[in-house]
Amino acid sequence: MSLLGLLGQRVGHKPLFDDLCQYHKVDKKTKLLLNRVIQKYQLLQPTEIFIDSTLLDRALNDEEFADSVEDLQEIIKKWFEDN
Repeated sequence: MSLLGLLGQRVGHKPLFDDLCQYHKVDKKTKLLLNRVIQKYQLLQPTEIFIDSTLLDRALNDEEFADSVEDLQEIIKKWFEDN
């Protein structure tokens, strides 16, 4: 079963990442940005991006993500600072 139990049996990190995006209501633009970060830093477990703010902080300070600074700041604030 998937994390949410809604989509039937699924295996691997990608389905779990997709389930977490769905659960947290991640929009398409944000999901694409997260995928860019995951690919850039070659994360073996993409779901870490949901629990480790240092991954997004690293991207925030990376010139390759200069066009996404505001989006990254928003994600960090929403996921890791609004507690």
